[in-house]
Amino acid sequence: MADYEEMELGIDALHTDVTEEELKAAFKDLNGIHGVRLVRAGGAHIIYNPLGITPEEIRAVVRQAGFAIDTSQKTGEL
Repeated sequence: MADYEEMELGIDALHTDVTEEELKAAFKDLNGIHGVRLVRAGGAHIIYNPLGITPEEIRAVVRQAGFAIDTSQKTGEL
């Protein structure tokens, strides 16, 4: 059984249904991602397998999808 880890990211401009769907689509079928749940206005709770993807790679996926990570919010591994 895989050991999953969790992280939360604050994401700028994640306030509409369209942008939420775009973010979820960026993680669809991505190796190592077990789940993505949007929390609060502008946040994502991500469950992942660290053997399949790293926190740095997760942040890169968010940026490649066109989003900026909100560094004013506390983010990181839970």
